[in-house]
Amino acid sequence: MAIDVWFPLAIYYVDLPEGAAHKDALVQRIRKFMEAAVEKRTSAQAAWTGDVHGVDRIHSDVACAWLTDQVGRHAKEYLRALGHDLSKTDLYIQRSWPVVSQKGQFVSRHAHYTSHVSAVYYVSVPEGNCGQTRFYNDSRQNEVSMGIGSNMTSGYSNYNPLNFQSAVYSPVEGRLLLFPAKQTHDVGANETEEDRISISYDLVLASCVDATEGGYEFMMPPPNLWQKVPAFERNPAELQVASTEAGV
Repeated sequence: MAIDVWFPLAIYYVDLPEGAAHKDALVQRIRKFMEAAVEKRTSAQAAWTGDVHGVDRIHSDVACAWLTDQVGRHAKEYLRALGHDLSKTDLYIQRSWPVVSQKGQFVSRHAHYTSHVSAVYYVSVPEGNCGQTRFYNDSRQNEVSMGIGSNMTSGYSNYNPLNFQSAVYSPVEGRLLLFPAKQTHDVGANETEEDRISISYDLVLASCVDATEGGYEFMMPPPNLWQKVPAFERNPAELQVASTEAGV
């Protein structure tokens, strides 16, 4: 008897030895980002996330240059491990933002559908249960009876890689995690008295080969070949007519 497992989720992680030397500078910079951010848009229970507070391009900040370089380097290693031919692919950092979770705060279940690869770097991790990252097995290929593994049914005698409904990673200070951006995940509540601080990155793949090689069929063409559609502007007279027709 044999059972083959064909479709595992590949989570890449690496501990960056230079992390400790950069910690204080990153923490100070993130605090300044928070102070200068736009008005708070999240609830008291939600962690402070830069992407919804106007702080989503820290990859262009000189204080984060070291980390941005590390993310790029390891993202390429991750893609190589997944079998990508990097001679046909360019990799772009789309956005990046800090996440600060105070006591009782968490990050709700979500996915980064506008990008291809996501990364999180743990800048400052307090001792104790400060919130684990959970990746959900949305497809559940081996769930032969829907919901059988739920708490209500408890239909499994044991949990193993064939029936796991999620995978959990505890934060480690100085560790970088990379994963498919489409993978659903969340972050549990910080139960400590100290802030849990991390930085997230979203990356996008685009073709770097000529169209005649077929590189555009299932990849985005190089951004330098894109053309922006000019903004549609109406003159005051047209706006007045539109308002009248709408009954305004």
